[in-house]
Amino acid sequence: MKKLLLLSLLILPLAFASCGSDDDEPNYQNQTLAVGSVYSIPGGSTGWTSDNELIASVSTNGVTAEHVGETYIRNGSKSFKVTVTPKYSTFKEPYMKFGSSMSSVKSFMSGYTLNKELDEALLYNGSFPVMYYLYTFKNSGMYLSSAIIKSSSVDTEEMVDFLNERYVYVTKDESKYYFAFISPDMKTMVILQLDTMDYQVVYEIIYAEYTGSSSAPAQTMKMMKKQIAPASTEANAEVKAEFSRLLDVIPEMNTELNNIK
Repeated sequence: MKKLLLLSLLILPLAFASCGSDDDEPNYQNQTLAVGSVYSIPGGSTGWTSDNELIASVSTNGVTAEHVGETYIRNGSKSFKVTVTPKYSTFKEPYMKFGSSMSSVKSFMSGYTLNKELDEALLYNGSFPVMYYLYTFKNSGMYLSSAIIKSSSVDTEEMVDFLNERYVYVTKDESKYYFAFISPDMKTMVILQLDTMDYQVVYEIIYAEYTGSSSAPAQTMKMMKKQIAPASTEANAEVKAEFSRLLDVIPEMNTELNNIK
Protein backbone atom coordinates (compact mmCIF):
# COMPACT_ATOMS: atom_id res chain seq x y z
CA MET A 1 0.00 0.00 0.00
CA LYS A 2 2.82 2.38 0.91
CA LYS A 3 4.51 1.57 -2.40
CA LEU A 4 1.33 2.44 -4.35
CA LEU A 5 0.93 5.72 -2.48
CA LEU A 6 4.55 6.68 -3.14
CA LEU A 7 4.19 5.83 -6.85
CA SER A 8 1.04 7.97 -7.15
CA LEU A 9 2.81 10.92 -5.51
CA LEU A 10 5.60 10.66 -8.09
CA ILE A 11 3.33 10.28 -11.14
CA LEU A 12 0.76 13.02 -10.42
CA PRO A 13 3.19 16.01 -10.49
CA LEU A 14 4.69 14.76 -13.74
CA ALA A 15 1.27 14.46 -15.31
CA PHE A 16 0.29 17.99 -14.33
CA ALA A 17 3.62 19.39 -15.51
CA SER A 18 3.17 17.71 -18.88
CA CYS A 19 -0.33 19.07 -19.34
CA GLY A 20 0.77 22.59 -18.41
CA SER A 21 3.59 22.49 -20.98
CA ASP A 22 1.29 21.41 -23.83
CA ASP A 23 -1.31 24.10 -23.06
CA ASP A 24 1.03 27.05 -22.48
CA GLU A 25 3.77 26.61 -25.08
CA PRO A 26 3.15 26.33 -28.86
CA ASN A 27 4.99 23.55 -30.66
CA TYR A 28 7.65 25.12 -32.91
CA GLN A 29 8.53 22.31 -35.30
CA ASN A 30 11.12 22.45 -38.07
CA GLN A 31 9.55 23.32 -41.41
CA THR A 32 10.22 22.34 -45.03
CA LEU A 33 8.81 24.91 -47.44
CA ALA A 34 8.82 25.26 -51.22
CA VAL A 35 10.11 28.57 -52.60
CA GLY A 36 7.38 31.18 -52.40
CA SER A 37 5.28 29.46 -49.76
CA VAL A 38 4.37 31.00 -46.40
CA TYR A 39 4.26 29.38 -42.95
CA SER A 40 2.21 30.93 -40.12
CA ILE A 41 4.07 30.78 -36.81
CA PRO A 42 1.86 29.55 -33.93
CA GLY A 43 1.01 32.55 -31.77
CA GLY A 44 2.02 35.05 -34.45
CA SER A 45 5.32 36.30 -35.88
CA THR A 46 5.94 39.22 -33.52
CA GLY A 47 9.46 39.04 -32.10
CA TRP A 48 10.66 36.40 -34.57
CA THR A 49 13.65 37.00 -36.84
CA SER A 50 15.52 34.98 -39.47
CA ASP A 51 19.22 34.13 -39.40
CA ASN A 52 19.23 34.62 -43.19
CA GLU A 53 16.50 36.76 -44.74
CA LEU A 54 17.60 35.72 -48.24
CA ILE A 55 16.61 32.11 -47.48
CA ALA A 56 13.50 32.74 -45.38
CA SER A 57 12.11 36.10 -44.27
CA VAL A 58 9.73 36.96 -41.43
CA SER A 59 6.85 39.41 -41.68
CA THR A 60 3.39 39.87 -40.19
CA ASN A 61 2.20 37.18 -42.62
CA GLY A 62 4.62 34.62 -41.21
CA VAL A 63 7.73 33.00 -42.67
CA THR A 64 8.18 33.31 -46.44
CA ALA A 65 10.48 30.88 -48.28
CA GLU A 66 12.72 33.10 -50.43
CA HIS A 67 15.58 30.96 -51.82
CA VAL A 68 16.73 27.35 -51.57
CA GLY A 69 18.73 26.65 -48.41
CA GLU A 70 18.47 26.24 -44.65
CA THR A 71 18.18 28.84 -41.90
CA TYR A 72 16.85 29.25 -38.37
CA ILE A 73 13.92 31.40 -37.24
CA ARG A 74 14.42 32.68 -33.68
CA ASN A 75 12.62 34.46 -30.89
CA GLY A 76 14.72 34.62 -27.74
CA SER A 77 15.38 31.06 -26.58
CA LYS A 78 12.85 29.62 -29.05
CA SER A 79 13.85 28.58 -32.55
CA PHE A 80 13.05 26.23 -35.43
CA LYS A 81 14.80 25.35 -38.67
CA VAL A 82 13.38 26.19 -42.08
CA THR A 83 14.51 24.18 -45.09
CA VAL A 84 13.55 25.79 -48.41
CA THR A 85 13.21 23.43 -51.37
CA PRO A 86 13.06 24.25 -55.10
CA LYS A 87 10.08 23.95 -57.42
CA TYR A 88 12.17 23.52 -60.57
CA SER A 89 14.63 20.76 -61.47
CA THR A 90 15.46 22.02 -64.96
CA PHE A 91 18.98 20.58 -65.03
CA LYS A 92 21.49 18.90 -62.75
CA GLU A 93 24.07 21.37 -61.53
CA PRO A 94 27.76 20.44 -61.69
CA TYR A 95 30.00 19.38 -58.81
CA MET A 96 30.62 22.40 -56.59
CA LYS A 97 33.11 21.33 -53.92
CA PHE A 98 35.69 23.91 -54.91
CA GLY A 99 39.30 23.01 -54.25
CA SER A 100 38.62 19.32 -54.94
CA SER A 101 41.20 17.24 -56.75
CA MET A 102 40.76 15.97 -60.28
CA SER A 103 40.27 12.44 -58.94
CA SER A 104 37.42 13.61 -56.67
CA VAL A 105 35.66 15.23 -59.63
CA LYS A 106 36.13 12.06 -61.69
CA SER A 107 34.61 10.01 -58.87
CA PHE A 108 31.58 12.33 -58.67
CA MET A 109 31.14 12.24 -62.47
CA SER A 110 31.59 8.47 -62.77
CA GLY A 111 28.15 8.09 -64.36
CA TYR A 112 29.04 10.44 -67.22
CA THR A 113 31.28 9.97 -70.27
CA LEU A 114 34.60 11.82 -70.13
CA ASN A 115 34.86 13.69 -73.43
CA LYS A 116 38.30 15.27 -72.97
CA GLU A 117 40.96 15.51 -70.28
CA LEU A 118 43.63 18.21 -70.15
CA ASP A 119 46.19 19.13 -67.51
CA GLU A 120 43.86 21.76 -66.04
CA ALA A 121 40.41 20.79 -67.32
CA LEU A 122 37.89 17.96 -67.57
CA LEU A 123 35.06 17.98 -70.12
CA TYR A 124 32.14 15.55 -69.73
CA ASN A 125 29.19 14.81 -71.97
CA GLY A 126 26.04 15.81 -70.12
CA SER A 127 22.51 14.47 -70.07
CA PHE A 128 19.55 16.41 -71.46
CA PRO A 129 19.29 19.35 -71.39
CA VAL A 130 22.98 19.71 -70.45
CA MET A 131 25.34 19.32 -73.42
CA TYR A 132 28.60 19.39 -71.42
CA TYR A 133 29.98 19.78 -67.92
CA LEU A 134 33.34 21.57 -67.76
CA TYR A 135 35.65 21.61 -64.73
CA THR A 136 38.69 23.92 -64.57
CA PHE A 137 41.59 23.45 -62.16
CA LYS A 138 44.27 25.71 -60.72
CA ASN A 139 47.08 24.52 -58.42
CA SER A 140 45.57 21.00 -58.50
CA GLY A 141 42.24 22.21 -57.12
CA MET A 142 38.95 22.78 -58.94
CA TYR A 143 38.09 26.48 -59.01
CA LEU A 144 35.43 26.65 -61.75
CA SER A 145 32.62 24.33 -62.77
CA SER A 146 30.21 24.89 -65.65
CA ALA A 147 27.12 23.48 -67.29
CA ILE A 148 26.60 24.20 -71.01
CA ILE A 149 23.02 24.05 -72.29
CA LYS A 150 21.52 24.83 -75.71
CA SER A 151 19.13 27.74 -75.24
CA SER A 152 16.61 26.00 -77.48
CA SER A 153 16.49 23.04 -75.05
CA VAL A 154 15.16 25.07 -72.12
CA ASP A 155 12.37 27.62 -71.83
CA THR A 156 13.86 31.05 -71.08
CA GLU A 157 11.52 31.77 -68.16
CA GLU A 158 12.08 28.34 -66.67
CA MET A 159 15.85 28.82 -66.77
CA VAL A 160 15.48 32.13 -64.96
CA ASP A 161 13.07 30.62 -62.41
CA PHE A 162 15.50 27.75 -61.77
CA LEU A 163 18.33 30.19 -61.01
CA ASN A 164 16.22 32.73 -59.13
CA GLU A 165 14.94 30.22 -56.59
CA ARG A 166 18.50 29.07 -55.83
CA TYR A 167 20.51 32.29 -56.18
CA VAL A 168 20.17 36.05 -55.71
CA TYR A 169 20.55 38.23 -58.77
CA VAL A 170 23.41 40.75 -58.42
CA THR A 171 24.08 42.49 -61.72
CA LYS A 172 24.57 42.11 -65.48
CA ASP A 173 27.07 43.05 -68.18
CA GLU A 174 25.28 43.90 -71.39
CA SER A 175 28.52 44.15 -73.37
CA LYS A 176 29.51 40.56 -72.55
CA TYR A 177 25.99 39.12 -72.36
CA TYR A 178 25.99 37.71 -68.87
CA PHE A 179 24.06 37.92 -65.60
CA ALA A 180 25.66 37.47 -62.18
CA PHE A 181 24.14 35.79 -59.13
CA ILE A 182 25.30 34.76 -55.65
CA SER A 183 24.02 32.03 -53.38
CA PRO A 184 21.97 33.24 -50.38
CA ASP A 185 24.61 31.85 -48.01
CA MET A 186 27.23 34.01 -49.80
CA LYS A 187 29.44 31.03 -50.63
CA THR A 188 28.98 30.51 -54.38
CA MET A 189 29.09 32.92 -57.32
CA VAL A 190 27.15 32.09 -60.48
CA ILE A 191 27.28 33.63 -63.94
CA LEU A 192 24.69 32.94 -66.64
CA GLN A 193 26.66 33.62 -69.83
CA LEU A 194 25.28 33.63 -73.38
CA ASP A 195 27.67 32.23 -75.96
CA THR A 196 27.69 30.40 -79.28
CA MET A 197 28.76 26.82 -79.95
CA ASP A 198 28.40 24.89 -83.21
CA TYR A 199 26.39 27.82 -84.61
CA GLN A 200 23.89 27.58 -81.74
CA VAL A 201 23.18 29.92 -78.84
CA VAL A 202 24.06 28.26 -75.55
CA TYR A 203 23.75 29.08 -71.86
CA GLU A 204 26.99 28.61 -69.98
CA ILE A 205 26.27 28.57 -66.25
CA ILE A 206 29.60 29.12 -64.46
CA TYR A 207 30.09 28.45 -60.74
CA ALA A 208 32.93 29.58 -58.46
CA GLU A 209 33.55 29.90 -54.75
CA TYR A 210 32.92 33.38 -53.37
CA THR A 211 35.85 34.40 -51.17
CA GLY A 212 35.02 38.06 -50.55
CA SER A 213 34.70 39.49 -47.06
CA SER A 214 31.78 41.73 -47.95
CA SER A 215 28.56 40.96 -49.79
CA ALA A 216 27.75 44.48 -50.99
CA PRO A 217 26.98 44.30 -54.74
CA ALA A 218 30.00 46.38 -55.84
CA GLN A 219 32.49 44.25 -53.92
CA THR A 220 30.71 41.07 -54.96
CA MET A 221 30.92 41.94 -58.64
CA LYS A 222 34.58 42.97 -58.33
CA MET A 223 35.40 39.57 -56.86
CA MET A 224 33.35 37.78 -59.52
CA LYS A 225 35.12 39.58 -62.35
CA LYS A 226 38.46 38.71 -60.78
CA GLN A 227 37.72 35.00 -60.41
CA ILE A 228 35.42 34.43 -63.40
CA ALA A 229 36.35 35.90 -66.78
CA PRO A 230 33.46 35.18 -69.17
CA ALA A 231 34.54 34.49 -72.73
CA SER A 232 34.05 37.28 -75.21
CA THR A 233 30.84 36.63 -77.11
CA GLU A 234 30.21 37.51 -80.72
CA ALA A 235 27.25 39.85 -80.73
CA ASN A 236 25.20 38.01 -83.34
CA ALA A 237 21.48 38.51 -83.74
CA GLU A 238 20.54 35.26 -81.98
CA VAL A 239 22.59 36.06 -78.87
CA LYS A 240 21.18 39.58 -78.73
CA ALA A 241 17.62 38.28 -79.04
CA GLU A 242 18.06 35.71 -76.26
CA PHE A 243 19.75 38.28 -74.01
CA SER A 244 16.79 40.59 -74.56
CA ARG A 245 14.39 37.81 -73.54
CA LEU A 246 16.42 37.25 -70.38
CA LEU A 247 16.33 40.98 -69.60
CA ASP A 248 12.54 40.83 -69.68
CA VAL A 249 12.26 38.09 -67.05
CA ILE A 250 15.24 38.58 -64.69
CA PRO A 251 14.22 40.87 -61.80
CA GLU A 252 16.06 43.95 -60.63
CA MET A 253 19.01 43.57 -58.25
CA ASN A 254 18.04 42.49 -54.74
CA THR A 255 18.76 45.55 -52.59
CA GLU A 256 18.83 43.36 -49.45
CA LEU A 257 22.39 42.42 -50.42
CA ASN A 258 23.47 45.85 -49.18
CA ASN A 259 22.46 44.86 -45.66
CA ILE A 260 23.77 41.30 -45.46
CA LYS A 261 27.13 41.02 -43.70
